[in-house]
Amino acid sequence: MTTNDFKSGYEREGYQHLKGFFDRAEIQAILDETKWVFVQQMKRAGISTAFDHTDESKFRTAMASLFENDFEAFLNCGKQVQHSFNLHRIALDARIEQLLRDLGLNQPNICTRPVLYFNHESLAKEKVYHTVFSHQDWRSMQGSVDSIVVWCPLIDIDRTLGALELAPRSHLRGLIADGVEAGFGRVDENVLGKSAFRAIEVKQGDLLLFSSFLVHRSGENTTDRIRWSCHFRYNNLADPTYVARKYHHNYIYRPNDELRTSGFPTQADIEGVFGSQPTESSDE
Repeated sequence: MTTNDFKSGYEREGYQHLKGFFDRAEIQAILDETKWVFVQQMKRAGISTAFDHTDESKFRTAMASLFENDFEAFLNCGKQVQHSFNLHRIALDARIEQLLRDLGLNQPNICTRPVLYFNHESLAKEKVYHTVFSHQDWRSMQGSVDSIVVWCPLIDIDRTLGALELAPRSHLRGLIADGVEAGFGRVDENVLGKSAFRAIEVKQGDLLLFSSFLVHRSGENTTDRIRWSCHFRYNNLADPTYVARKYHHNYIYRPNDELRTSGFPTQADIEGVFGSQPTESSDE
C-alpha cells in the first residue's frame, strides 16, 4: 500500500488495520511484564501461581482470585502496569510516529498516557469496565480535529474474545456523542444502527488506528480468558483549530495528598537501600 492509498483509505473509512505491524516478541514483552506485576501480588496474597502463565484460562482464574480477595492490590497493579517501560516504548515508537505523519499529523503529540486493558467480566465491578458501549474518543480527548487513536492487541483477539467493533465512516458525521459516561463519550447506537458496526479480528502484532471521531465499541468476551489490549492517543499541534483553542488539555493528573502507609518509611527502610551513612556531609 502506498502512502497515498493508506491516507485516502483512512480518510474514507476512518480507520486502517495494519497486519503484522510489530514483531510478536515486541508485544509479548508488554504482556509478560504486565503479568509479572500481578504475579508479585498474587504471591504476596497467597494465591497459587504454580501454573504456566501462558495458560490464559488459569491466569484469568488467578486474576479473579486477586480481584475478589484483595481488590486494593489488584487496583494498584492495574495502575502500575500503565507505566511499564515496554508499553511506553511502543507508544513512542518511531514506526508509529511515521504512520501519524503519513496521515497528516505534522506535529504529533501524545494526548494522554498509554492505557493498557485487561477485560473480563470476572475482573470488573461494572459492565463498562469489561464491555464498553458505543462511543467516540474525541469527546473525552477534546484535542485536535485530526487526532488519532492507535489500538494494539496484546494477544490474538477474535469475535469470541470480544473483537473491537468499528462503525466505518462514522467519523464523517463529526461529534455525535451525547455526553460522557465512565470517561467515554457515549453514542446512542440507534443513531447509527446495529448493522453499522464491523468486528475487526486481530492478531498479536497487528495495529488498528482510527480517527478519534470514529464510533466504536467492545465486542462481548464469551470466553474464560482475558482480553488484553492497549491503546495510545495522539494530537496534532499543527492543527490550526487546536492552536486557536489554546491547546486545550482535557486530562487532570495530581498526586494523592495522604500518606498511604502510616509510619513508612522507617529509618531502617532507608538504610536498607542506602546503608548506614552519616547524615551530615563533610567538607574536604
